[in-house]
Amino acid sequence: VAGFRKEFPEASLDVGVAESNMISVAAGMTKVGFIPFVDTFAQFGVTKGALPITMANLSLAPVICVFSHTGFQDAADGASHQALSYQAMLSSIPHTRVIQLSCSEEADALVTQAIEEFANHLKAGTTPPTTVFFLGRENFPKNFGATKYALDHAQTLVDVAGLDPVLLVPVGSMVGEALKAQKELVAKNRGAVVIAPSTTNVVDWATFEPALKKCKRVVVIEDHQKIGGYGQFLAAELLERGFKNDLRILGVKGEFGQSAYNAIDLYRKHGLDSASIVNACL
Repeated sequence: VAGFRKEFPEASLDVGVAESNMISVAAGMTKVGFIPFVDTFAQFGVTKGALPITMANLSLAPVICVFSHTGFQDAADGASHQALSYQAMLSSIPHTRVIQLSCSEEADALVTQAIEEFANHLKAGTTPPTTVFFLGRENFPKNFGATKYALDHAQTLVDVAGLDPVLLVPVGSMVGEALKAQKELVAKNRGAVVIAPSTTNVVDWATFEPALKKCKRVVVIEDHQKIGGYGQFLAAELLERGFKNDLRILGVKGEFGQSAYNAIDLYRKHGLDSASIVNACL
């Protein structure tokens, strides 16, 4: 930004258009051989960034985005800052990969891989996808037990045998609540598999298929509107492939967010906490 201001002192980076400007500038940086990153809150990255991301991809000038404070993870700032439609807004833009991060180890691994992938494409004279990383704010520990991370591959976090096993599919920030629910289910002698999808506009079928064959019931948990979320994306994939699993989607039911001290308060209000997950499974 300092270099940009020195070169173009008359230019403005006002808050109202900052996200649009920075993505457009980043696309230009791609054209001259850089690997550009942009970073902002998810709510503003998707609402003001959807058009420049579309134009960047149309111009073969991809960027890497890091959009934080997804969903109710920005509890204190209230509805205006709570991105609840972010996946729906970006997932269908051509040549765009959407990744929802759950922990810092995953972020370190996948962001590094995205940089390396971008660099390899530049060396080969080909065009990488735009990669958009989404992450929460409050629930972002070092790890959740995964042993490896790879772009476009889901992670099987838990696979516990038991009566009538259920497949839990937590998206991004919901992994912690899903793992709490899994422990409660095991205490009730119910089997549970927990798969975190990571890339959410591509289904890692090689990881999901064995679990779907074992688990008749599937519960998707996402800090996002049910409309346009990962649950509906997965449901369409199951239908196209002829799977008839009983699917329940826990998401926000067409409402705006509210202010709260912590995200867990809003998860309880909107039926996304571990107790609600257990009830859905039973």
